[in-house]
Amino acid sequence: MSISRMVRLALITAGLLGALTTFLYAADITGKWADAPDHPQWTFNFKSDGATLTGTMLSQEGKELPIKDGKIEGDGLSFSVDSEWQGQPIKLVMKGKIAGDTIELRLDTADGAWGTDVTLKRASGSGK
Repeated sequence: MSISRMVRLALITAGLLGALTTFLYAADITGKWADAPDHPQWTFNFKSDGATLTGTMLSQEGKELPIKDGKIEGDGLSFSVDSEWQGQPIKLVMKGKIAGDTIELRLDTADGAWGTDVTLKRASGSGK
């Protein structure tokens, strides 16, 4: 076996192990998460399945908006939600870090015109 073939095989193996590790260690965040227990401004119902994140975000009007393009990689997550503001459609993009029963989430409009940081807590009785 040539050295270049051995190097190529080692790189493929390392890549596969890295992908498997990400899948195995993707956090299970299934359940309800909110920024405040009594009167939340931001509420999410997450469903995690390995590295895939689905679920809904509760809008200010009480509509459940589906999570799109959701991914969990290790302690990181990302997803988007199609919403509206003052009757105009907007796309919200979110990226965050999971630490136990807390998610530090960055919310931005897709065009970058607005953004905010939110700390979500797992609602009691949900998930694990």
